Amino acid sequence: MFVLLLIGSLLLAAPSVASPLVAWQFVKTEDGITLHSRPHTNGLVEIRAQMFITTRYSSFLLLLEDTEHVPNWIDNVKKSQVLKQISPTENVVYTQFQAPWPARDRDMVTYSRYYFDHGAFFLLIKDAPSMLAKQPNYIRISDVKALWKLEKLSNGTTHIEYVAFANPSGVLPHWLINKLSINSALKTFQGLRNEIVHYQNATHPNISSADSALSLNNPQTE
Repeated sequence: MFVLLLIGSLLLAAPSVASPLVAWQFVKTEDGITLHSRPHTNGLVEIRAQMFITTRYSSFLLLLEDTEHVPNWIDNVKKSQVLKQISPTENVVYTQFQAPWPARDRDMVTYSRYYFDHGAFFLLIKDAPSMLAKQPNYIRISDVKALWKLEKLSNGTTHIEYVAFANPSGVLPHWLINKLSINSALKTFQGLRNEIVHYQNATHPNISSADSALSLNNPQTE
């Protein structure tokens, strides 16, 4: 149901992932999308992507849940499917990615949970490799941790922020992975903005028509 991005989108991390935290470094702003990065571990980087669009929380959630159309907007995704729905707000998801030649294709298994806090929408994603055995011809992505945050602003727009990290594994050089991460994050946010318009008039059963905060508990992150 919920998915990440790939190599690049593969290289994104929740704020609590890197230790110790270091300052974000501005990468660029292009097409209304701002990208930052900072060193993580073993030569990899984490990336933060942000943009402002006019949308609703329910539209974003419906977009994420529509796994059939995930390849339409998340860069390099071949397939995404829900392996298990744990609760109305929790899912285990399997995602396959097409890696650029000559790299081998990747896959990952993630646990996702969404919640509301102080009027903002959060989606927490983390690694769940034990939920599915490794698949033939795929390299399993590891150390996945990510956080989506959407916050409605007084001017009518919504601030979307995505911060995450994942290790694509394999033998790709880190300088190439880090470079691909920027391009992949940019393409994914462009795809998100283009695709979410198809969900603007739809409603989600777990979100009120006004997109007000629900009585969903803020989970304890691990």
